[in-house]
Amino acid sequence: MMEVLLVRHGAASWDATTDMERALTERGREEVDAAAQWLRGEDWQPEQLWVSPYRRAQQSAEILNIWGAPQRNIACLTPDNRPEDLENLLATFAGQRLMLVGHNPLLSNAIAHWQGELRSYWGMQTASMALLEGEVFASGCAELKWLRHYPNYAHNGR
Repeated sequence: MMEVLLVRHGAASWDATTDMERALTERGREEVDAAAQWLRGEDWQPEQLWVSPYRRAQQSAEILNIWGAPQRNIACLTPDNRPEDLENLLATFAGQRLMLVGHNPLLSNAIAHWQGELRSYWGMQTASMALLEGEVFASGCAELKWLRHYPNYAHNGR
């Protein structure tokens, strides 16, 4: 069984030249730190972190990686990619616990696609987290175990 934790980056500023260069705000850092502390309390530890190359996701991953897990930059974890773009890569890591740090609409679309529910939006706010579990990550093959939002990570937002 494989677990994939999707984490949306924290709140980011809009004062960058390109979308890729947008940095976390102070609030964004606080959101992501709260997520990391909640995960520590739940004893959920990834074997690897996969991270979008965008600055705000990279900054979020630095805060989230309290375990020192190996980190990989994944080009297809950017906002406008499709969940299918990740599926072959995920298949090569079957059985592992992975944390994917990225963006909407990709993350919300991935939840809908992998669990087979055609909702167009799963409410992945900044620093939201969604844990999916499955043998295979393809359309309709995974189960959404929980969806958590800042600041109330104790409440399952499904």
